[in-house]
Order: sequence, then structure tokens, then C-alpha cells
Amino acid sequence: MSEEEKTKFHRGSVLTIFQTDRQEDRIALVLSLLIALGVYFLVE
Repeated sequence: MSEEEKTKFHRGSVLTIFQTDRQEDRIALVLSLLIALGVYFLVE
């Protein structure tokens, strides 16, 4: 496959504070864990 034939994926938005998608995914995972723990301890 030549370079032109390869599928290119675009990021969802150019307006982001993260440098990579992986970093964005990690931050989202940590924030969701903190929210889940907060709900768990506040509801109980």
C-alpha cells in the first residue's frame, strides 16, 4: 500500500488541551474513576 492509499484518521477536534489521544483517554479514565468513587462514598 502506498502512502496515499492508507486510511487516515482525524482527531475528533482540533481544539484540545491534550497532546495525544492516549493522554486524553487516561485523563478521562482517572476522572471517571474519581467521580464513581465520590458517588459511592457520598451515597453510602
